[in-house]
Amino acid sequence: MNMQDVILGFLYEEPMSGYDIKQMMENSVSYFFDASFGAIYPALRKMEKEGLVEKQVIQQEGKPNKNLFAITDAGREQFQQYLNSPINPTVTRSDILIRIFFGRFTTKEKIIKWLEEEREKNQAMYDNLTRIDKMCGSDMERYKRFTLQFGIRQAEMVVNMIDEELKKLNNKGEQ
Repeated sequence: MNMQDVILGFLYEEPMSGYDIKQMMENSVSYFFDASFGAIYPALRKMEKEGLVEKQVIQQEGKPNKNLFAITDAGREQFQQYLNSPINPTVTRSDILIRIFFGRFTTKEKIIKWLEEEREKNQAMYDNLTRIDKMCGSDMERYKRFTLQFGIRQAEMVVNMIDEELKKLNNKGEQ
C-alpha cells in the first residue's frame, strides 16, 4: 500500500480535490493510514503525469481555483492491481511501546506520564470514531463500517490496557 493506492481508492468513488482527499482520510482511515498535504499533493501531481488521474480546474469567485481530480481508466486498472496483489504484513511501530519496553532505564513517574498521555490520545480517537459511527448510523457501507469498528475496538482495548497498567503502577509502587 502506498499513497497512490489510497488516493486512487478515494477517487474511485468520486472526483475530489486534494483538500477533499485529506478530509476524507481524516474522517475515515486516519487511525490506520495518515497523510499530510505534503504527501497528497505531490502524489496527485505524479499520478496526473502518469495518466492515473485527470485534473479539472474549477474557477471560483473570491477564492483560489479548485483542482478536482478524477480517476482514469489507467488509474482504475492500477487500483484493481493493488487490490489483487498480496497483502503486505501489518507492521506496528509504536514509540510508546519501545519506551516502555526499556522502562527499567527510567522512572515510574515518567512511565505513568507517558501512559496517561497515550491514554488521552486513544480516548480522543475512540470518542471521534464512535461519533462518526453514530453520525453515519446504518448508512455506512459494510466494509467501511468494519474498518471503523476495528478502530473503535482497538482504541478501546488500548485505553483499557493502559487503565489496568496505571492501576498497577499507582497501587503497587512497582518500577
